[in-house]
Amino acid sequence: MSKFTKLIAILGVLMLLTVGCSKPADESTETKGDAKSQVQENDKSDNQGGRDIVIAGIYKDLSQVWFQGTSSNAKAKAVEMGAKDMLLIDAKMDADTYLNALDNIIAQEVDGLIVCVPDQKLSSITVEKCEAAGIPVIADDDGLIDEEGVHIAPALELDAYKVGRQQGEWMVNHVKDNDLIKDADKTGYLVMEMTTVSSTLPRSKGAADVWDESEMGLPEKNVIHGDYLGSTEEAFTIASAIITANPQIETWFATAPNDEGAAGVTRALEQAGLDENAVVSGLGGYLAKDEWKKDYSAFKSSGYFCSKEDGETVAEAMMNHIQNGEDIFAEYKKDGEKYPVYPLGAIMVTKDDYKEVMGADAE
Repeated sequence: MSKFTKLIAILGVLMLLTVGCSKPADESTETKGDAKSQVQENDKSDNQGGRDIVIAGIYKDLSQVWFQGTSSNAKAKAVEMGAKDMLLIDAKMDADTYLNALDNIIAQEVDGLIVCVPDQKLSSITVEKCEAAGIPVIADDDGLIDEEGVHIAPALELDAYKVGRQQGEWMVNHVKDNDLIKDADKTGYLVMEMTTVSSTLPRSKGAADVWDESEMGLPEKNVIHGDYLGSTEEAFTIASAIITANPQIETWFATAPNDEGAAGVTRALEQAGLDENAVVSGLGGYLAKDEWKKDYSAFKSSGYFCSKEDGETVAEAMMNHIQNGEDIFAEYKKDGEKYPVYPLGAIMVTKDDYKEVMGADAE
């Protein structure tokens, strides 16, 4: 055999050995590909489990203490339950600001939305936009309603009329027990109300109804209604005008559907020098507690509702809906109603017992 022939034979053997010792290329590629796909699928499954859930809250006025409390508690609860974040946006009581925020939130494809609209006329467009984007929405405090006042989305609202009656009963009992009506012609009852916010109107009506039912003996002209949008500044302006227009009234009793309204009336009475004999009652408790740390304030009582309960309740309902498919507030759905409303309650508190009742919220 020639040297050339031997060389060819040796090379052939080496090639056979190399092929025999190699792993199949296709099998290796498939194994790596399957492993990568499994990791991606596991990640996707984990994300659906809640790790990357992002919800949002648009609140009508985050300068108000109440909404600061409800929003911060909602965010804390959502994160505790597994949300990556809860975005908080201040609508600043402005419709355009609210609508811009709504569009931006929808563009970010959040998993759920909690809203308190600055104007309930924005209810339908809110629900329509959320439904089109496939985003569940819950109304917090002020319901999302149609032109007939019917809820068009789940909501958490104060049991408004009942709470208003509680406030009215406290006022009537306080006035009677302390014999505060010395001269009916010189005594007035101011009913503060927010006519643009349907969820608060029953509060004012409840208080006024109890007063009327109790035959307090005031001239009809001395029972006066004052309409404001919800802030302390607006309530101060309206109350000041009413006080100025009624110089014959020297003793004022006033109820307001939120603490801002009561604080505004109190400041107006102080400015007029009529606060010493006045009695003012609010709802919320979040501003009243600061009034009661003073030596004196005409702000005598408030219906305490817990911002922690409010915020945590809506966030928990939203997270359970997103994570587990649970219907929102299903246990509160009434016959004939399409959407349920969670009723938030209140406890009347005064300077004498607010620390005991409110606990940490009294600080």
